[in-house]
Amino acid sequence: MKERFYKIGEVSEMLNIEQHTLRYLENSLKLKIKRDERGDRLYTDSDIDTLRLVLKLKEKGLNTTAIRLALENTEQEEPVPAPDSSQGPLVTFEFVEAVSLVRQVADQNEDIIRQNRMLEERLKRMEEKLDRYTREQERNIEEIVRMLKTESSESKSKSWLSRLRGK
Repeated sequence: MKERFYKIGEVSEMLNIEQHTLRYLENSLKLKIKRDERGDRLYTDSDIDTLRLVLKLKEKGLNTTAIRLALENTEQEEPVPAPDSSQGPLVTFEFVEAVSLVRQVADQNEDIIRQNRMLEERLKRMEEKLDRYTREQERNIEEIVRMLKTESSESKSKSWLSRLRGK
């Protein structure tokens, strides 16, 4: 069976991403995309599967460095046939293992993001509570100062003798 090749425009439409994004992913992930005699990119079904996986991992929050490391580890191994050859291209056990680990990291990343949001909400509530206490404290201090000024002005109008007698 002859392998089918896709041009960058076709892959861009298939994956619903811009062509410059495909070029960026190729460069940043060091993907080995075949080229024709003119230098145009020729994507295989395997390349497209890899790009789909990369996009899913990016959606889960993984950065390109982590994805590149996982992909580089799989390139070092010899390919082994998949259990059912009708399922797709050749894969390595390490690739499957790396994908599993990447998914675990992505899940953990989602948990961390969720926990971070919860902590941010808790911090916001604590800041609001602190603001309320601070405003209440300021009102109390203002009331005490006002009372002291009132008492001071009343005591100045009395002579020292009447203040001493308490009258």
